[in-house]
Amino acid sequence: MCRSCEYGNVPKRKAAIEPWRAPESGPCACAQLRRAARTISGLYDELLAAAGVTVTQYGMLVNIARAERISRTELAAVLGMDRTTLTRNLRPLERAGFLEERPGDDRRVRMLRLTPSGRRRLERSYPLWEGAQQAFLKEFGVEQFAELRGLLRAAGVACKAARAARDE
Repeated sequence: MCRSCEYGNVPKRKAAIEPWRAPESGPCACAQLRRAARTISGLYDELLAAAGVTVTQYGMLVNIARAERISRTELAAVLGMDRTTLTRNLRPLERAGFLEERPGDDRRVRMLRLTPSGRRRLERSYPLWEGAQQAFLKEFGVEQFAELRGLLRAAGVACKAARAARDE
């Protein structure tokens, strides 16, 4: 009789082991990377909260400032985001008045750039980001981080190759 069944007269069946319970290829790489990313993002978000930005918003502000002016398409490529996700993440920065959009050399393309208040927010955020980075590196290690960066680049290349092979 099955102990977990509410009906005492239901015979216990021998359960087949579903392949998804223990995949031959091991734990899901994507799930593990996302779990680590959420944990790391949480550290940065916690420390950047004093400046009123998330690590994602900080990354957008930094990349826009570095470029001085950049299209949404270019920014999405730099950040590895699709344009829809980028637009959703830019909205709070636009509403706060940290960004402005102006026509580029090609009038069909709109260019993003920081406003003076966006620049001030970036400057206020930088020391907090630096604190998060140093806290992470202190625990994780500079050499290990350099190795991780190389592994993550290689993982990105492998994913692109897997997509290309799938599309053939």
